[in-house]
Amino acid sequence: LVEEMIRVAAGEKLSIAQADVRRIGWAIESRVYAEDPLRGFLPSIGTLSAYRPPDEAACNKAADLAMRAEGEGGEGGLVRVDDGCAEGGEISVHYDPMIAKLITHGRDREHARQLMIAALDRYVIHGSALRHNLNFLRTIMGND
Repeated sequence: LVEEMIRVAAGEKLSIAQADVRRIGWAIESRVYAEDPLRGFLPSIGTLSAYRPPDEAACNKAADLAMRAEGEGGEGGLVRVDDGCAEGGEISVHYDPMIAKLITHGRDREHARQLMIAALDRYVIHGSALRHNLNFLRTIMGND
């Protein structure tokens, strides 16, 4: 992808055509922030006394059960956490309050949504006076 971007920036044409690009599945990204949705998304600071990203296997199992309850299969899928913090880390006023990007990929929109719900439900973030937007994101995902 980067090679293609460099070629295009140099004035060359893409080496593939749009017809060659296949869409496979569906992805959803949630941005987990140390912000307080109940106070206008004001940034929150503090120490992460507990920080445990969701386990991919547990999320896949929960999403599969939810999909089967709806009469659909939902095997597989991807749960990815891009973060730069750890338990014991500080959320400071001097930096962006983003904690992580949480990405799910499923075979279709509903599967990706069920994976995201499972991941948000299993994400653990605690800190003295530290607020986050996990419940806000979960509420959004609950409204299909």
